[in-house]
Amino acid sequence: MKRSILAAALLVPTLAFGDLAGEPMVMDGDTLAFDDARIDLYGVHAPTITQSCGGDGEVWSCGWEAALFLEEQIEGRHVVCVETADTTEPMARCTADGVDLGGLMIDAGLAVRDETLGGDYAEREMAAAEAGRGIWSGPFVDPVVWADRGGCSCAARKKSIAETAERLREESEAAVQ
Repeated sequence: MKRSILAAALLVPTLAFGDLAGEPMVMDGDTLAFDDARIDLYGVHAPTITQSCGGDGEVWSCGWEAALFLEEQIEGRHVVCVETADTTEPMARCTADGVDLGGLMIDAGLAVRDETLGGDYAEREMAAAEAGRGIWSGPFVDPVVWADRGGCSCAARKKSIAETAERLREESEAAVQ
C-alpha cells in the first residue's frame, strides 16, 4: 500500500501539468500563467521582477524589462507550451505563433540559459553577450544567484501584477463590445 501511495505521489507532478495553449499572463521574464497553472520557460532564467542590473549610475530595472519584453512577444499571438519530460517542476518549451520564447529572451539578453539542462541556447547566449544586449550591457548578478541570495520571491508583487493585468484585460474586452 505504501509503495502505491509513493508511486502516485511521484506521478502527481506529471499529471498536474500538460500541454497548454492560449493567452497566458506574464508573471515575470521566465514565467507564464494559464489561469492557475504557472509554467517556467524551459532552459532559461530571467531576472526577477525586482532585480536591477548595471552599475556606476547606469542601473536599470532588468527584471521589469524582461517581463515587459516577454509580454510584448506574446501579445496578440497564439502561445503554446509543451511540457518537458526531463524536469520535476512545471516547465515547458513555449512558443508564440511558432517562435521559441526562451530563445527570444536569450537573444534579447534578458535571460541566461540554464546550464543544468544542457547546451540549449549556448550559442544564442554567447551572441547576446558579445553584442552587449540586455543584461550583458553591464554588470549583473546571475538570476539564479540573485534568487539563492534571497532576492525577492515577489509573491505579493506577482499577485498585484496578475490582478492589474486581469483588470486591464476586462477593460479592454469591455471597450471592444
